[in-house]
Amino acid sequence: MPFLGSLLLFNQHVVELLTLSPDLIRRWLNLPMNGAEEVARQITLSRLYYVYFGLTSLGFGSALFALFCPLIVKSYASAIECVQAESSLVTRSRVALLLSEVSRRYIDALGFDEYDDMAPRGIITRMSEPDDFINLCSVAMLEIFSDLPPEHFEKPPEPTVSLEADGSPTPIEIDPNDEPFYDKRGRPDSYMIAKALTSGFRRLQWFTSAFQTQAASEAHRNDMLLMHYMALDNARPRLRVLVAFFYGAGFALLSIPTLMTFAQLAWHLIVR
Repeated sequence: MPFLGSLLLFNQHVVELLTLSPDLIRRWLNLPMNGAEEVARQITLSRLYYVYFGLTSLGFGSALFALFCPLIVKSYASAIECVQAESSLVTRSRVALLLSEVSRRYIDALGFDEYDDMAPRGIITRMSEPDDFINLCSVAMLEIFSDLPPEHFEKPPEPTVSLEADGSPTPIEIDPNDEPFYDKRGRPDSYMIAKALTSGFRRLQWFTSAFQTQAASEAHRNDMLLMHYMALDNARPRLRVLVAFFYGAGFALLSIPTLMTFAQLAWHLIVR
């Protein structure tokens, strides 16, 4: 668009073809006949400048969107459309990938620091992950957890001894109540569940596998697709602001000639 715009802007034949009628400019501005032609040319050039820079700004915004927007967001106009098209194609392996990414984004959106203390969410964080994404993740995580069959919690026995450097066994104290899925009051906690899913600990692989299987079930796969789409749709807030700026500036610049023409015609009709 900038290349074509420069060809149009600096092409004398195109400028002459697009030049406003000098007679119309003379009547609008009450100018003498000998000066109306030059004024018409100047007004035409100013409008072409607005069009050129407006289209250039839209071109930059479109290029950034095409380069950095996730493919699934570009492919589907809304989360509902994505769920309807992708629901029948979901597999357990794919849900495992979706669940891992959704859990990480959910933890980041909550604003917990490395000490599990709630930190205030900044403006960028609030833009990146809105409240509807956080609320949906909180409810969906708990629903999937509550639907896990009891047999999935039959973990393989953990070792009761460890070997020292000299080869002598040392007993390991095991807390039977040590389950990293509950809050201090013993209730399932969506943040603790997401943290367990992303911890990578071998002792939690049984839980991750069971949770992935349940998330891929027909009852929960749509929620997983919806959360994944929302996470990607709200990712990269700084780039989204930059793209929105280019689009806004482009449409604003393109609207200036239209508003100028409207104002001039309206004024001409009023004073006529």
